[in-house]
Amino acid sequence: PAIRIEPPAAIPSQDTRKRPPEKPVEELDEDEEDQKTREESGLARTGVLFGGLINDLKRKKPWYFSDFKDALASQCIASWIFLYFACLSPIITFGGLLSEATGKNMAAMESLVSGFVCGMGYGFFSGQPLTILGSTGPVLVFETIVYDFCIKIGWDYLSFRFWIGTWIAIILLFLVAIDYSAL
Repeated sequence: PAIRIEPPAAIPSQDTRKRPPEKPVEELDEDEEDQKTREESGLARTGVLFGGLINDLKRKKPWYFSDFKDALASQCIASWIFLYFACLSPIITFGGLLSEATGKNMAAMESLVSGFVCGMGYGFFSGQPLTILGSTGPVLVFETIVYDFCIKIGWDYLSFRFWIGTWIAIILLFLVAIDYSAL
């Protein structure tokens, strides 16, 4: 060719062509941003009976099976052993203290059974199979106060304790039904 085009002295950067154009950031006011954050985290009020629970189940469904499958890996055996003793020792300790505090109405065996039932239920329904559950100091204080109250009034401790648990279950079910955690 008779005409030659000289190359440029400096080559412009190709980065702008490689990156997609940035979308303009929408200006959200504080209330809209807060609402968007709540919806993404699952804490937005649905207005449907048990809507929050249903949304939680939908959000956790993709990981539910893998949580249990991952817990069966050989690397988790040390965690199993640790959690067994981490859950067992306070249950037995506080069970013995509960025996003294409640006139032997609740003792180590009852604490073991409740720890097993609650631990299995929580593990299956929360989707987190490796969670520490058990009796603690505040539970011991509460049970001592309830037992002393029942003795003073002349009521049967275990019957009263049953109704405490029943009412707590009813209240919590009601709070779940109306998405109270979203308020």
